[in-house]
Amino acid sequence: MKRLASPLSALKPHYDVVVIGSGYGGSIAASRMARAGRQVCLLERGKEFLPGEFPDQQWEAATEMQLDLPDKHIGPRTGLYNFHVNPDINVLVGCGLGGTSLINANVSLKPERWVLEADEWPAALRHDQAQLDQGFARATEMLKPVPFPETLTTPAKLAALQAGAAGFGDNVFYRPPINVNFEDKVNHVGVHQEACPGCGDCVSGCNTGAKNTTAMTYLPDAKNFGAEIFTEVGVQWIEQVGDRWRVFYEHRSGRKRFNAPELFVSADLVVLAAGALGSTEILLRSRARGLHVSPRLGESFTGNGDFLGFAFNNDIAINGVGTGLKEVNDADRCGPCITGIIDLRKAPAQQVEGMVIEEGVIPSALAKFVPQALLAAADLTGKDTDRDFADNLKEWTRRLGSMVKGAYDGAVKNTMTYLVMTHDNAKGRMELEKDRLHIAWPGAGTQKIFEKVSENLRKVTQKLGGTYIKNPTWNKVMKHNLTTVHPLGGCAMGETVQTGVVNHKGQVFSGKGDTAVYEGLYVTCGAIVPRTLGVNPLLTISALAERICHYMAADRGWSISYDFPALGPEPEEETRPGIKFTERMNGFFSLYEKEDYARGERVGKEENSPFSFILTIESPDLEKMMEDPQHEAAMFGTVEAPALSPDPLIATEGTFNLFVADEEHQEGRYMRYRMQLTSEEGHTYFFEGHKVIRDDRGFDLWKDTTTLFVTLYEGADERAPVLGKGILHIDPDDFRRQMTTIKVLNTSKRLERLATQARFAKFFAANLIDVYA
Repeated sequence: MKRLASPLSALKPHYDVVVIGSGYGGSIAASRMARAGRQVCLLERGKEFLPGEFPDQQWEAATEMQLDLPDKHIGPRTGLYNFHVNPDINVLVGCGLGGTSLINANVSLKPERWVLEADEWPAALRHDQAQLDQGFARATEMLKPVPFPETLTTPAKLAALQAGAAGFGDNVFYRPPINVNFEDKVNHVGVHQEACPGCGDCVSGCNTGAKNTTAMTYLPDAKNFGAEIFTEVGVQWIEQVGDRWRVFYEHRSGRKRFNAPELFVSADLVVLAAGALGSTEILLRSRARGLHVSPRLGESFTGNGDFLGFAFNNDIAINGVGTGLKEVNDADRCGPCITGIIDLRKAPAQQVEGMVIEEGVIPSALAKFVPQALLAAADLTGKDTDRDFADNLKEWTRRLGSMVKGAYDGAVKNTMTYLVMTHDNAKGRMELEKDRLHIAWPGAGTQKIFEKVSENLRKVTQKLGGTYIKNPTWNKVMKHNLTTVHPLGGCAMGETVQTGVVNHKGQVFSGKGDTAVYEGLYVTCGAIVPRTLGVNPLLTISALAERICHYMAADRGWSISYDFPALGPEPEEETRPGIKFTERMNGFFSLYEKEDYARGERVGKEENSPFSFILTIESPDLEKMMEDPQHEAAMFGTVEAPALSPDPLIATEGTFNLFVADEEHQEGRYMRYRMQLTSEEGHTYFFEGHKVIRDDRGFDLWKDTTTLFVTLYEGADERAPVLGKGILHIDPDDFRRQMTTIKVLNTSKRLERLATQARFAKFFAANLIDVYA
C-alpha cells in the first residue's frame, strides 16, 4: 500500500477546503469535498502507519504512549495511544492518520430511534431523518460493516458471551456488524486488503490491513479525487481574516527547539474534525485569540456511558488476549476485538437505562503485562461468583498456570474483557487552563446507571463461573473515576448560540445573532454529538458527517459524485529511508541594496532590518538525493523579516541543493536555498540564497558552511525585480540544536536509522574533504 501523506514541503499557501483531523468526520469531509471538485488539504497531528508498522511488542507499544496529565505532557506528541488523565474521567483517543479508527473495535451500530429524536438535537435534524438515514447508508457503503461470518470457527469469547446472555431474555444476543474485511481483495477505493486472521489486535492497530479504518476507505478515496494529506501537523488555532480563514499549526520537526513561530495555511472553508477533545481545544484556543463562539463551547461532554470490566478466571476458555501474527490453531484464535453483543436497549425498563455489553480483546503487545495486572486486580477488588472447594482448587490451578506460562494459559486464557455503553448525564465540561485542556465532571462515576451496569456484568460473569473485576479506577478510593474510549460533545449541536456551538448543518455559531453562523467554519466529528448514543458511536458520527457534507455542497451549488471509478490495485511502492533536519539562520538585509550582499548586511544593521528563518529540510529518499547530481531536497518553514511584514511569513515550494558543483571553481561547491514567501497580508516574495563552499586562505570551513548570501525578489520567482540583499549566519548554539533535529524517515528500525544517519554523515564529510583537503 502506498503512503497517503505528502511531505509538508508540498503544502500550498491556500486551499478551497482545509480539514483538520482524519477520523471519521475528517476523512469523510475530505473525501466528499474532493469528490465535489474542491482543492482539499487534510491536516493530521499524528503519524501515518501502514499495515505491519503498528506496535505488536510491549516495548514498541510503550514508545507509542503519550499522556496528557493536568499539569504536563509525557511521551511523544505523535504517539498512537493518547491518554488524557483527569480527576473525574480518563479518555483514550488515537493519534495517527485515521484517528481513533486505527485503535477502535470497529462496531457499526445505529442508536435507537428515540435517541436520535431526543430534545437535545436541533429540530431541523430531528425532522430530517430521511437525510440522516441517507448518511447512515453512505457511511455503511464506505465502511462495509458485516457480522463475524458464521462460516468461520466461532471464537471462544463469542460463544462465552452468548452463554453469559442467558437470563436477560430472548433475542438480546447477536453478532453486530463490524468494519472488518474477511476476504483477500482489492477494495472499492483501490486498496488491497488481506482477510482478517483473527489475531485480536484491532485496538493496538491492524497489521494486516483487514480493518476498514478510514485509512483503508475514506482517506484513499479522498486521495483518489485529489485531496492532499499531511501528517505530524498539530493545529493550534484558527482565525477569520475577511472572507478567508487562517489555520495556525505546529509541525513535529524540531522547530520548537528554536522557539519557532507557528506555521499557517489559509482556506475559504475550514472543517474541524479533530475529535471531541481536539476540536473543542482548537476552538477554545481560537476563542482566547478573539474568535466569537457560543458560551456553550466545552459543555455537554459525555463518555457515551462507557464502562469497562472483566470476568476473570472463568470456568471456560475465552482466548481474550491477542496473538499478533504468530501461528495459532483455529480454536485458539481470538477473532476480531468485538464479535458479539448483549443488547439490552429494548428492555422494558426506562429507555435511559438501556445498555449494550460487548466482549473485547487485550492486544498482544500487552500480553506480558496482563497476568500480573489481572491477578493483582482480582485480589484487590474481584468478587468470585461461584465459591466452593472444588471450584477454588481449579481456579488456583489456573492462576498458577498464568503465573508460570503467561497470558495464553490458565486464568488469563479464561478471562473476558467487557465494554459497556449506556446513557450518562452528559454534564462534563472542557476548558483551557494554562493552555492545557481539562475535563471537569464532578460525580461522573457515581451516577446510578453505573451501579446497574456493574450488576449486569456481575450476572454475565456468574454464568461463566468467573471472578467479576470492576474497572480498576471505579471505586471509592479512586472516587469512581471513569474511563472512556468514546468521548463526545464539547461543540454540541443546538438550535441557537445559547443552546449549542454548531447548528444542525455543523456550522459554528458566530454569536452575531441567535442563529447567525460562520459560513465557512464547520465541525463534523464526535464533538457535535449533544448527548449519549448508548452504542458505539462511529456509525452515527459518520452519518452526521455525511449529512453535513451533503448540505455543505448543496448550499454552495457543488455536486458530490458518489460513484466509484474502476480502480485496480496500486503498485507496491518501495520506501527507502529519508532524512529531515531543521536549521535556523539570522542576519540582516536591506531593501535599499540591490547588488552587494555585504553592503546589504551592513546597511541592514544600520537600519535595524533583521532577517531570520527556521527551515525544515527533508528528503524522503536519502539514497536518491545523494545519487542525484543536484542533491535536491524539499524545504518549508517560517521567515521573520519586519521590513516585509510584522508577522512571520510562510515559506513554501522550497528546494534545497546540497553540494552542487561550482562551474567556475572545479573544486568548489554551492548550497542553494530557493523558496516562495507568503505574508499574512497575502503578499508574495521569492527568496534565493546560497553558501559558497570553497577552500580559500586560512581555516574557512565553518564560515563557508554557516554563511548564506541572500537575495529577495518582489514577486513569485527570480524573474521579479530584486527587492534587497543581505547575509545570514548560523550561531554555534543554533548549530548544536540543529544536530538534535536530524531525524530518519520511513523506518522504525533502530539499526536502519543509525545506518542512514551514518551514510548521510559520510556523504557530507566526503564533500567537505573533497573541497578542503
